[in-house]
Amino acid sequence: SKTTVILSVLFIFYGLLFGSGMLEVYEGPVWSIFAGIFVSGGFLFSFGQFVPSWDSSYYPLMMSQNIQYREYLDSKWYLIVIATVISTLLSSFYLYFGWEFYLAIIVGAIYNIGVNSYLVLWGGAYIKTPIDLTSNKKAFGDKQAFNVKTMLLTIPKLLLPLVVFAGGYYLINPVAGYVAVALSGVLGFVFKDQVFRMIEKIYKKEKYKTLLAYKQTD
Repeated sequence: SKTTVILSVLFIFYGLLFGSGMLEVYEGPVWSIFAGIFVSGGFLFSFGQFVPSWDSSYYPLMMSQNIQYREYLDSKWYLIVIATVISTLLSSFYLYFGWEFYLAIIVGAIYNIGVNSYLVLWGGAYIKTPIDLTSNKKAFGDKQAFNVKTMLLTIPKLLLPLVVFAGGYYLINPVAGYVAVALSGVLGFVFKDQVFRMIEKIYKKEKYKTLLAYKQTD
């Protein structure tokens, strides 16, 4: 939807709070990775966590046609990956703040593709909020979109890369911090098939609860 595109663009400029030093609270090397995750992951966070809610209007029809969950999830995953790459390229103007800051964005993008892309799709299985694509109603801010399971998945999305980076940065050197986060993303990509099989099982388990939720009207 239009809201998703707007949010994705706004996320790109979110890094200005970190790179420009506008807020002292965001000063420090670890926060650069936090910025990198958000700058490159605007579409991932605003779109990915609402899969399959975006398709709620015709989700029952899709399920009746026995569409394979793997094909469905793959299509959404590739869309997220493409958007992440585009966001990363568009944010190249952050080179103005130094190559290290832009490196954090690239590393954040790798982590988003290799780890967070799976986590948002996983979390989407537990969100039962139907979305009307003809309006912004229920697309964001609905209390049903937040529950214990989705909140727990926020930890590896945002906190884990900070811990991994800090470990490499302070125990070895700054480059090791970036490499550690990037390797986490690469490993996630290597084990994509195994992770997708697990996510597919979750979607199948939640299938009838999701269909029931989408049939409910206000």
